[in-house]
Amino acid sequence: MAEFLDEAGSRSQHCIRTIHAEQNAIAQAARFGISLVGGTLYCKMEPCYVCARLIISVGITRVVAEKRYQRGEMTREMFQQAGIRLDVLNDEVERYSNKE
Repeated sequence: MAEFLDEAGSRSQHCIRTIHAEQNAIAQAARFGISLVGGTLYCKMEPCYVCARLIISVGITRVVAEKRYQRGEMTREMFQQAGIRLDVLNDEVERYSNKE
């Protein structure tokens, strides 16, 4: 499996061949001219760092996630600083066996 260095300088296999559902939803809104300013995004787990930056940049103000993400600390910090409300419905952490 291919690896790369992530933002923190650690080796990662984090979705290097795909885009996340959050990215796809934002791209589709842009494609059809739909503003997301003040919107709410619903997702399976807390967004990753890359998706969090995109969510902040398009003006989404609330994110509802079913579960926590095992590497979601940076996302939580960024959302707090940006004033984005993060509601996690289940405090269970989603883990992947092939990732840190």
